[in-house]
Amino acid sequence: MIIDTHLHLIDQAALRYPWLAGVPALNRDFSYEEYATDALRSGIEAVLHMEVDVDPADIAAETAYVKSVAGRAGSLLRGAIAACRPEEAGFEAYLETVTADPFIKGFRRVLHVVPDDVSEGALFRQNVKRLAGTGLTFDLVV
Repeated sequence: MIIDTHLHLIDQAALRYPWLAGVPALNRDFSYEEYATDALRSGIEAVLHMEVDVDPADIAAETAYVKSVAGRAGSLLRGAIAACRPEEAGFEAYLETVTADPFIKGFRRVLHVVPDDVSEGALFRQNVKRLAGTGLTFDLVV
């Protein structure tokens, strides 16, 4: 079985992606339908969505959006690597909510566009440690 572990969906009518304004070549929608056509032709049988650094206010909405796509008949989507903000005080509550959802397979934090001190803080490190024993992944974009 071929599993694609890094699908990005972009739907600018549903979610906000502030960074796209600075990347004209990517500043368009990337739909599941567009992806599925090529994926099926290539023998891909399952896929995980990788968060796309949506506006922080849209993090939960992105996961809900991807879950709705996964619920469509014949969808290849089997889970999501969700966005997170371990540098924020609300991370522990967020983690409790999303770890209860088997659709979530892990988390990712984009760091290459923020100051280094975001990931060097004690709260960030403490919150990342909360993932120990959950069986979920944690991806860094550096």
